[in-house]
Amino acid sequence: MPMTKSPKSAARFIFSILFVCLTRMAAMTDNLNEFYQRLPDNIAGWKKAAPPILYTPENLFTYIDGGAELFLSYNFQKALSLKYKDPADNEISVDIFDMGFSHDAFGVFAHSRETIDSRFGQGCEYAAGLLTFWKDRYYASILAYPETAEKREVVFKLGREIAGAIKSEGALPPIIALLPAENLIPESVHYFHHYIWLNSFCFVSNENVLNIGNDTPAALGKYRQAGGTFFLLLVRYPDEARARTAFDQFRHKQLQDSPQGLRQTQNGRWTGCQLRGDLFSAVINAPDAQTIQTTLAKLKK
Repeated sequence: MPMTKSPKSAARFIFSILFVCLTRMAAMTDNLNEFYQRLPDNIAGWKKAAPPILYTPENLFTYIDGGAELFLSYNFQKALSLKYKDPADNEISVDIFDMGFSHDAFGVFAHSRETIDSRFGQGCEYAAGLLTFWKDRYYASILAYPETAEKREVVFKLGREIAGAIKSEGALPPIIALLPAENLIPESVHYFHHYIWLNSFCFVSNENVLNIGNDTPAALGKYRQAGGTFFLLLVRYPDEARARTAFDQFRHKQLQDSPQGLRQTQNGRWTGCQLRGDLFSAVINAPDAQTIQTTLAKLKK
């Protein structure tokens, strides 16, 4: 027989859950404040300009209107924003986002990266005065525009300070490891759990045809071989029934119920899909049917 809790024990259980949640929320705030305390007041003649600002999901739009959706879709928790100024009143903006989980910090970082670089954190990118990187559950952005050699050195020093303040490293989303390495373009790898980002990388449908949501981690990689490039999409579902529903829906709407799970599209390219337990996989925009079959056969169990 299933165990039941008395009203008192149930109340204690609920209280303990609330206590843990509140403790974690407080810890997040404290950790972000620790970044501000840890960062030097003066670095190469640049000084902290004003008290930091703390952003939450409720007011992030007031800071990055038009860009908040990206962070919110990756379960954004809090962000610390501060500025440094030099004697000429030039600014360097520092933003540290607590995403709550390393998978989501990686997802935000990988969303727009174009190169592979590991000088800062667990992966970084620098271009035109903007340094971004991720480490553990944090995503950091340091902007000094317009770029100068002097500003770049200060940006790098701040990057080392922030990365050094994060003592632990976080795990990559496990679904990323399922992407076959052969012919994969490393900087093309994306992780997400909102269907809109799939369409921004590789358009599939205006609808959420795969029922992608917070409980369905997804990975997308771009591959290059003779015949051009193509995409491999992986989506893991909480159970096989959910996976089967998504598979049937994709095959119906995208492949016109092809019994082989393959279809040549109007542009002459091919799309195909496969279901293995709770894992859905699809090869999109392949040069031929054989590429789909070969790629899906390489998937790690």
